[in-house]
Amino acid sequence: MKIFARGGLAAITAIAALTFAGMSDARELRIGTISAAGSPWDKAMNRFAEVLAEETDGDLTAAVYTDGQLGDIQQMLTGMQLGNVEMGYFGLGSGLFLKGAGPLKVIYAPYLFRDRDHAQKALNSEVFQKIYDDIAKKTGVRIVGAWGNRSPRALQTTKGPIETPADLDGMKLRVPGLAIFQDMFKTLGVQTVPMSMTEIYTGMSKGLVEGQDNGFDLAVPLKFHEVAKFWSATDHSYEATGWFISEQLWQSLSDEQRAAIRTAAEAGGEVTSAEEEKLEAQAIEMFKEQGVTYTVPDKEAFREALSGIAEKYDGVDWPEGFIDQIKAIQ
Repeated sequence: MKIFARGGLAAITAIAALTFAGMSDARELRIGTISAAGSPWDKAMNRFAEVLAEETDGDLTAAVYTDGQLGDIQQMLTGMQLGNVEMGYFGLGSGLFLKGAGPLKVIYAPYLFRDRDHAQKALNSEVFQKIYDDIAKKTGVRIVGAWGNRSPRALQTTKGPIETPADLDGMKLRVPGLAIFQDMFKTLGVQTVPMSMTEIYTGMSKGLVEGQDNGFDLAVPLKFHEVAKFWSATDHSYEATGWFISEQLWQSLSDEQRAAIRTAAEAGGEVTSAEEEKLEAQAIEMFKEQGVTYTVPDKEAFREALSGIAEKYDGVDWPEGFIDQIKAIQ
């Protein structure tokens, strides 16, 4: 009996140890962004944290860090590569900071996506998943998905209104340095000027440039409308917000945990999309109050003027035939 009792006690002790070990296996994932507390991205990440805890019964939790507390975008991506940062939430195009993520340039192809719904469906399709898998292998950072609409890119100018491509001929605009952006605007007769985001306001106020292209989510907080009184909703490029995760971490998770992260990311993205719609409506009303002319231009004319631009990069910056695959998604 004593031997049995000792054996039974040992077994009970072992079971208890395993139970408590299981209880202590809960993992906290830190997720960071450069966006401010209270912003759409902050609200989305908090929703992500709620759903993740629910889906995993608390085995996975998330701590949200805003305002660049985990570093700027490049620092967070590097942290994910090293395994020092678990996750990040910011514009999908920010993945281009990673060497090996060149195919993401396709998201900036003019008029590639028909609308926001098409962009969301395409960016989370198997077509893009193959790209995300390849990026994860090459860089050590995985894109879980691209849930959360951003404001479509538009033209904001000091002269205007801009209603047709011809209205841009000869204008000086601050344009991102990516070759496809440079090519696009030079095709429209624009003199492209390199300039950081922090220099745009001063550049437009002093006449160094006559406009810039961005969506409401970046242009409004920086108050560009104080010096550039014409907004043309060209909607020439749609981008979503990306959910980035350390590949080291991803490979350590079970299939169930990965599914829970995807479910939570999609739920968080719905918050971003809803919040962005509110901000856009508020921005248009604010423009009216502050004397900004809001114009919906002849988009078909812009689409025609920029046709063929994306195809030049097919098989160069992204796999050959990728454009046709994206356009075929219904």
